[in-house]
Amino acid sequence: MAFTLHLYSSFLALGLGAVLLLSPKGTRPHRLMGGIWVLAMALSALSSFWLGGGVLPLVGHLGPIHLLSLWMLVALSVAMHAILKGRVAQHRAWMRGAYLGLLGAFIGTLAPGRWLSAQLGLW
Repeated sequence: MAFTLHLYSSFLALGLGAVLLLSPKGTRPHRLMGGIWVLAMALSALSSFWLGGGVLPLVGHLGPIHLLSLWMLVALSVAMHAILKGRVAQHRAWMRGAYLGLLGAFIGTLAPGRWLSAQLGLW
């Protein structure tokens, strides 16, 4: 269940985030898609805590990748607080950073030995 939630919410956030970055800002569609994106990212980050940490467990089954999940939850919180306070530049910077973190995590899933790379027949 956690894996499925993580997979689908991550892919939704990956695609929707690209659309958001390329579309006009501040519009009703931007706010609606942005809310969905934040929810998808939060679900992706939270569901990751039920998944293994890979080859370098730090605490129990949690590994270094879970630090990215924790950072993502902080980034989403700071970005949402910023926009609610009217700090658009701060919101933009944190959201871009969050999306870059997601892209980095996605690229990491394409490494040899990872489930997604095996499913795609990359290695």
